[in-house]
Amino acid sequence: MHELGEPFKSVVFPEYNVHCLPREGAVFMSLSDTPTEIHEYPVAITDRTQAEPTHFFSVCLSPLYGKEPKWLLLAELVEHYKLQGATFFYLYTKYIDKYSKTLLHDYVRTGEAEVIVLDDRIQRIDAFSRYWHFLELQECLTRARGHSKWVAFIDLDERITPTEYPGTLSDYLMNIMDEKIGGILFRQRWILRDEKLPLKYTDEEQVATWMPTWRYHNTSHVGPPGNTAKFVIDPKKALIVNIHFVEKFFEGYSMYEMKPSEGVVRHYRDVNAGQWGQIWLKRVEEMGEFSLTNYPAKWMDSLRLNIQRRLHYVYGGQH
Repeated sequence: MHELGEPFKSVVFPEYNVHCLPREGAVFMSLSDTPTEIHEYPVAITDRTQAEPTHFFSVCLSPLYGKEPKWLLLAELVEHYKLQGATFFYLYTKYIDKYSKTLLHDYVRTGEAEVIVLDDRIQRIDAFSRYWHFLELQECLTRARGHSKWVAFIDLDERITPTEYPGTLSDYLMNIMDEKIGGILFRQRWILRDEKLPLKYTDEEQVATWMPTWRYHNTSHVGPPGNTAKFVIDPKKALIVNIHFVEKFFEGYSMYEMKPSEGVVRHYRDVNAGQWGQIWLKRVEEMGEFSLTNYPAKWMDSLRLNIQRRLHYVYGGQH
């Protein structure tokens, strides 16, 4: 392996991103603090310079960490967004249990996802694992740029769902005619979960009983504008993203704020995780009265069947 040309100076901007000039024939790239010191281990270059994106609508999932089983939420997330027109998933992991990892790898096997493992050589305090979320946001924005036309940035327990709009999320995106719209922003409703999900798959009846979209209905009022919203964006139009908003669009682009009648985030929140029920529930209650709501009936049967089929395929032979 030999170096092509002379080293050049660059900057880290936005966070975690370094701009590197193209070099004809380059297969790997690396970084160093000075032009003369030994560079870091090089990484392979992925060429995403293509005329049209491979996927129209994809999903960036925030990093998976914590010891609770994730297989059921993961299957529900993927199958929900597939029904909404998503064709690819960028799945980030900091820690995932071995049992759930089997399902994760099966989605990779069928070409529906890629897994990005967030880890490095530095010992870090586990309490700061959540800060990997900020890295994932910017990394996935860059990774999806040129590969996906639209990308949803969501958590494992969040289901962006059209309400009175008659079609899917993908349908809505296809009908955006204003080129100045760089993304669409959804307000949240919290659906409270107060039970631990099953550790392992047993049968299809168990899935039908424990699917969060079927099991839980106690729903908050729609959160106020800007309160923990989530978004779908065109990665070519956004420069810097945060968890709940886009910090900076490229010049000329802006966010369209969805009306609750068009769509919301149905957030199936575990009230016992991270003391959420003790710290945040009171604030959610102050937003308005709770009510009993259902996941849209027009998609429920298909969602249930698709989750059951996938989980039985992956885990059914283990019984």
